[in-house]
Amino acid sequence: MKPLSNHWADICAANIVREKPQQDLYVVASGITPSGRVHFGNFREVITVDLVARALLKLGKKVRFIYSWDNFDTLRKVPKGVPHPESFSGYLKQAIARIPDPWEQESSYAAGRIKLFEAELKHVGIAPEYRYQEHLYARGTYAQGIRAALENKDAIVRILNQHRKEPLASEWLPTTVYCSQCHRDQVVEQKYLGEWQYSYVCSCGHKETFDIRESQNIKLLWRVDWPMRWAHEAVDFEPGGKDHSSQGGSFDTGKEIAQQVWGVQAPIYLQYDFVGIKGQGGKMSSSSGDNITLGEILNVVEPQVVRWIFAQHRPNHDFNISFDEDIIKVYEEFDRAEKLAYDVPEKPTGKWLGLRRAYELSQVDNAVLSTQSPVRAGFRVLCNYLQICDGDIERVYNRFYQNTIVSEQDRHAFLRRAKCAWFWLENCAPAEFCYRLHPQPVQLEVAPVYQKVLQELVRIVREVDLESASVEEVNTLIYDRVIRGTGAEPKEAFRTIYQKLIGRDRGPRLPAWIKEIEKDRLLTLLGG
Repeated sequence: MKPLSNHWADICAANIVREKPQQDLYVVASGITPSGRVHFGNFREVITVDLVARALLKLGKKVRFIYSWDNFDTLRKVPKGVPHPESFSGYLKQAIARIPDPWEQESSYAAGRIKLFEAELKHVGIAPEYRYQEHLYARGTYAQGIRAALENKDAIVRILNQHRKEPLASEWLPTTVYCSQCHRDQVVEQKYLGEWQYSYVCSCGHKETFDIRESQNIKLLWRVDWPMRWAHEAVDFEPGGKDHSSQGGSFDTGKEIAQQVWGVQAPIYLQYDFVGIKGQGGKMSSSSGDNITLGEILNVVEPQVVRWIFAQHRPNHDFNISFDEDIIKVYEEFDRAEKLAYDVPEKPTGKWLGLRRAYELSQVDNAVLSTQSPVRAGFRVLCNYLQICDGDIERVYNRFYQNTIVSEQDRHAFLRRAKCAWFWLENCAPAEFCYRLHPQPVQLEVAPVYQKVLQELVRIVREVDLESASVEEVNTLIYDRVIRGTGAEPKEAFRTIYQKLIGRDRGPRLPAWIKEIEKDRLLTLLGG
């Protein structure tokens, strides 16, 4: 199977089909434990699977994309940010799907984290088949898988011990049990009694023997659970992070366990590296309350641009998302890539095909590209216009874009980008990048020569059609009449003008900037 392009997702999809050519349906999988806010780093696994799924669909294959919520996992520590953490600590060692929501908005703690992330994924065009592990375990879906793991415990121990400094204890079992009395994962003794029978003694004193098929409280440990699900779901492709990909890590042991216990091959695997947030050191942890979510990223970065960022980076390359002025470069790079994607060369090169494919994969709705490139508002200029218009997006559109952005689709894209730009200005942009025009004129105590500077600038604004004049013409007028004509010191002259307009010593480049400010408002603020 030849890849459709040299894009990594197409290469991966072609490899999957090549290794498993006889299948009618390909299963691709992802999953996470919602132990805290599901952060942007977690999103890399999901988008990686989505991009490969789309590449398989492009090859004409049927695809099942499953996303497993590991909501039957144990709460090991109190996440940051929960209300009343002292009382919440009383739920430690319980299943996160069975802990009340501390915000009292959803049916459980896990459900709140799940609902938020699922809603965020919709915004970027990702709609997998969700599978909730607490529900599946509780209704006995994996009972046969649990029994197989228990019956093959010795083989599992041999595999795991190859990668451990200390061998597992002789009484170790590949399972964990939540006590039906205290609901915690704190058993002090557990035994597999053969066939479907299992018993345990909890530290709370409760003892119980139960049938695995009927219990709602038993599950496999992670290193065994993962390969069991590969077999149960017939998974063909699933990526993993660095923490799962090291020698002797959970993927290494998982593929051996899958083969020896369930007689299946591990899925085709792709390692992905972590995504960082510039200014936050270290790996982001989903149990931390101070990490960045996909929803918070979407406040600043358009959904299509988010998809494009991941589509253009190979999964095994790490990168950072920044909320400082670098975000302007991201938008500029996307706009350039978009134009190149529509500029079809006579003889497309491999580089162009890869660029075009990354752009195609960035489409939120996975639609076929139109024949004409969208009309975009440049992010940097848009930020300036928004500040000139006090954040009034409709005013910005009517004043600067209504003659160039005319289609409903492009107008919708403009409004979305403008909202992102304004959010960035209000919440993330460096202070030196931001300004606000004074709502009313302010009085300045300045030397007579700088009063003349302001008066001469007022005359220019009155006499010259600044909107139609070029930046070079306005620049010449300012230097000839406002600076040289008054004999003012240039730096102090500009400082006076900026103080009069925005209350700061510096600001945007004056010739281009005053062309964009409405004439009446400019005259009012200058005192004219």
